[in-house]
Amino acid sequence: MSSGVAPVPQVEVAAYSAPRVSVVAAGEMISSRPVEGADAPGGYQSVLLDTVTGALRFHESTRHLEPWDPAWKSIGDVPRETRDRWDPGVLFLVGTAGPHPWFEPVPRVLRWSVLASGYTPQYPYLSAEEANALLEAVVPHAQEVLDGLFEAAGELDWSAAAAHAARNVARLTDRSGVVPAVADADLVDFRDIVRAFPQVYSPEMFDLSLDGLARACETQTRFLGSWYPEVKKLFGRPHHDGSGVRLDVLGVRSWYRTALLGGDPRPTRDFAGWEDGPGRLAADADITSDSADLDLDEWIAVEEARAARQGVRLLGARDTVYRHRDRLRASDWERLAVVGAEISRLEKLRAERTRLVQKGIGWGRTDLEISEQGHMTRQGVHLIRARKAEAARPPV
Repeated sequence: MSSGVAPVPQVEVAAYSAPRVSVVAAGEMISSRPVEGADAPGGYQSVLLDTVTGALRFHESTRHLEPWDPAWKSIGDVPRETRDRWDPGVLFLVGTAGPHPWFEPVPRVLRWSVLASGYTPQYPYLSAEEANALLEAVVPHAQEVLDGLFEAAGELDWSAAAAHAARNVARLTDRSGVVPAVADADLVDFRDIVRAFPQVYSPEMFDLSLDGLARACETQTRFLGSWYPEVKKLFGRPHHDGSGVRLDVLGVRSWYRTALLGGDPRPTRDFAGWEDGPGRLAADADITSDSADLDLDEWIAVEEARAARQGVRLLGARDTVYRHRDRLRASDWERLAVVGAEISRLEKLRAERTRLVQKGIGWGRTDLEISEQGHMTRQGVHLIRARKAEAARPPV
């Protein structure tokens, strides 16, 4: 008897061919004293890691040295190039203070804020000597971050090992001890989960476009532990207060991208951007709201074969085609409501016309006169006259 679980593909996600970490020494430090009209310094010191070149550097934002433009009502109004200069890269967040960093691909530049510096006399801003010492302490952990990353089709993804190393960098850049120095037992790779629990594998995700696949992988990253309590039971880490179990799933994107591509060397193209595929789909009179799944699958097979003849692997055709039929069905369903309302109105008018015809008959009008006035056939008037006479005949 079948277990109902789809066979799980044999997937070996490639490790990133990482560069070696190289330290860019910190030089003269900027002033921590703000200019008039600018923000207070806050946490303006950070550590940056370029995941492509391996460059590790100390960064000081100049935001507190630049007057705030009165036209800027919020940070979102600040030009992108200015924000990137102030705070380059993507901030690595720890815990639940914000979105987990592994919901998205690994960015080109990772940034760790030097926590607590400058907020109290106990933790003044770092000097150049202290900044360089911090960089040297970070080097081995930064290398572990890069070496631990997954890579699939040119996109970097987090692994449990890389995430653990990134948290260690956060611990080094946290001067006040906010980042907990605990074992990262809540970190687990999706590849390990799917080996232990094949039921978490979702083959239907391969019908999605690349964007759709990315969204589905983010959803799995967020909620897999909630969907499958048995996964949390094996891989999770109980909260210290006993309020639940924490589980951070990593490497979902790279696992599915690797399984999807399956070593296929052809370039991938989303159906939405290939030879106006959606446009031809919308113009195809054979695809209607009544089209059966078999009809759609045949249409998709033809498109994928056309793409293959051009050396392209087409992705997302099934998702697009089936959603197109769903839209047609939704449109027909809405049209039913409109047509139904109109028919109801016309039926009320038809009933009123019948009553008026009956009145005309009682006034002695001829069938021809009534048919011309009521825009109906003489036979129709005659039928109403006969029914009226039958209704008026006394019972036998």
